[in-house]
This record gives sequence, C-alpha cells and structure tokens, in this order.
Amino acid sequence: MLTGDNMLKVALVAVGLAGCSLAHAAEEDQPKARLPSLSVTSSATREVVPDTATLRLSVSAERPTAAAAAEETARGSQSVLAEIKAQGIDPRDIKTVVTVSPVYDDERGPQGLIIKRTLRGYVGRNALKVRLHDTTRAGVLARSLIDKGANVFEGISFAVSDEQRPMDELRVQATKDAVRKAKLYAEAAGVRLGRVLTIDPNPDSLVGEADLPRPPATSGTMTTVIPVEPGVEQLVARVSVTWEILP
Repeated sequence: MLTGDNMLKVALVAVGLAGCSLAHAAEEDQPKARLPSLSVTSSATREVVPDTATLRLSVSAERPTAAAAAEETARGSQSVLAEIKAQGIDPRDIKTVVTVSPVYDDERGPQGLIIKRTLRGYVGRNALKVRLHDTTRAGVLARSLIDKGANVFEGISFAVSDEQRPMDELRVQATKDAVRKAKLYAEAAGVRLGRVLTIDPNPDSLVGEADLPRPPATSGTMTTVIPVEPGVEQLVARVSVTWEILP
C-alpha cells in the first residue's frame, strides 16, 4: 500500500516522464536546419549524322460518294505500294493509314459565321510513311513515288536510329564535368565537398532534327530528283548534382 510520501514520488516521476515526452515531441516538430550545400549543373553535347530518313506521302481523291473516294484512293495506292516494294523496302518500314472524310461547302454571313453547310462530297486519303536506312535514297524514292501517283508530298525527316549509346556516353561526360566544377568551386571557396545529396538528370534533348519543308500537292511526272541533305543533329545530356559542404 502506498503511503502519502510514496504517492507523491510516483506523481513526480510521472510528471517528469510526461515532460520528457513533450520535449522530445516538440524537438521532432521543429524543422531541421538546412545543410550548407553546393549545386552544379553541367551538360555534354555531340553532333551526329542522321542515318534514317522517313518519307510521308499520300494518295488523295475527292468523289461524290464515300465509296467512290475510297475506291479511287485504293486504286492509286496500289501503284505506289508496288513501287515501294519493288525498291526492296522492308514491310516493317512501311505504314499506311486510310481515311474517308466528308467535304462541305460553307456559306458565311456578314460577320463570318457559317449560316449554311452543304455536303459537297468525300475525300479519300491513303497516307504512307516509309522509313529508309540509307538516307541517300530519300530524294530518288520520293520522286519515284510521286511519279507512281502519290499526289500529296508531306516531306522528308531525318533521325538517328540508335541514340541510346551516345546519349549514355554524354550522360557520363556531363556528370564528370559537374564533379570537376564542384571541386573547383569548393577549392576556391576554401571548403570541402561532403556526400552527394541529390543527382537530378535533366531531360535530354535532340536539337536540330532535319525536316524537309512540305511542298504543295503535286501531280504528273517529275523530271528532277528531289535534292535532300540530312545535315546533323545535336544530342544534349544535362545533369544537376548537389553536394553537402564541409568546413
């Protein structure tokens, strides 16, 4: 059985423990002091010559009915696809998209708003995308497909087929350059670099993708090869690294 003195001692101990718990909780709630740090951003670039070319052409026809428009574009596309295959293009490098859409004649009021719309017919379109692994063939093939019936030439674009390996090399270079800069700054400031706090790879980029401007729709037989040059593309890798600063 607790006497009066013992009960007082127990109460004092309980109050003391409660005070310690409250102090510990208050300490946890307080924001930790920010560590002194140094952040450096660096990049590495490389110019590469594109090794693939993509041609975008279409066979398009407008007819009074949807069936007639689809039939006309199908007929015209057969010659174009036959020429692509005759050139030895891998079927995996050929993609077609077929659409048939209504065409309307709009009558506008004084304020430019449409007040009447009349169905004029339908446009059938067979869009073709052809990828070449020899960029020197792009101009010759484009002319050949136009001769065979592709009456909409949307352009030629160039790209690097395998950019992963050079991009990995650039990422390593950018990181090493960030380390070099950080050591330089730390030495100049009379401090030491501690542990790495963060490594933030910024989005990589591909600069200067070569695209041939889209010429207007064409028809008939061409007598001149379309001149094209792939140019170069610039690969860029960026990284930001933050270190703890030690005295």
